[in-house]
Amino acid sequence: MSQESQSSVQRVVEALRAEIAQLQPGARLLSQHALSERLDVSRDTVQRALRELRAEGLITSTTGSGSFVAETTGEGGDEGGDGDELEPAIIALDHYLDDALREEHVTIDFFGFSAETLTTLLKPRLDRLKLARSFHPDSLKIRLLLPTTDVRLALPRAVDNPKDPRPLERLRRMTTGFVDVLQEAVNELRVREVVPEASLQVMAVPMTPQVKLYVINREVALRGWYEVERAPVEVPVSEDGRETELLEIYDLMGLDASLIRQRPSAARKAQTWFESVWNTIAVEWPGDADQLAGDPLV
Repeated sequence: MSQESQSSVQRVVEALRAEIAQLQPGARLLSQHALSERLDVSRDTVQRALRELRAEGLITSTTGSGSFVAETTGEGGDEGGDGDELEPAIIALDHYLDDALREEHVTIDFFGFSAETLTTLLKPRLDRLKLARSFHPDSLKIRLLLPTTDVRLALPRAVDNPKDPRPLERLRRMTTGFVDVLQEAVNELRVREVVPEASLQVMAVPMTPQVKLYVINREVALRGWYEVERAPVEVPVSEDGRETELLEIYDLMGLDASLIRQRPSAARKAQTWFESVWNTIAVEWPGDADQLAGDPLV
């Protein structure tokens, strides 16, 4: 985001903060269209300002109804508190990535299951950077904390046989594919000198993520809970992989897991937590070389 556009957003934020201070909890703010006309800014600027106010806990928003003064404003005593807006990850992450890639220096830290959502949304944006003739970030640093599959994780697992190694092998293949796609996109940006300092680092931790966490540009933190679901998946039954069968597994669902933006204090703690894991128990992610330890018991 340019300094000029950031200044416009902050001007709108300050104006709305002053207005909110004079309103009763539950009072409805003007529509985005009305605010953009009254404050002489674009609707996009109004949307960014409203997102900041939601993150601060000053307002709540309901799709189709508008924005309202929160019942309890500010962060209060809830140091780990959340914002108020819940959206599926595949939708919620969209505009945050767009905002991030307008900055000169971009950092994206992710902790989660397979990086499917991040790869799905970020890959086309990185490809578009190669075609854009205007602004490009000077640097892009992406870090992924993913579960290792060289130990038996709690999930995914077969419903009828928790020791069946095939769900973990499937996770390894899927995750390797997502990482490879993202790595190729990042490498192209660097090789073509579109983003001179572009890097992707992947580390592994021996744990099954219960939540997915994104920390973007060290300021915005988005958190969502994975739900455990029973689902049929295809797994190979022959060594060449040509013959498959359906296997019922317990798996973690991430694409539609709702994300909620954390308040500023919680965002700082999220970054601190990420760094603590990255710098202590995380090890280099071995990718496709990762093999399940122990004797396979099918």
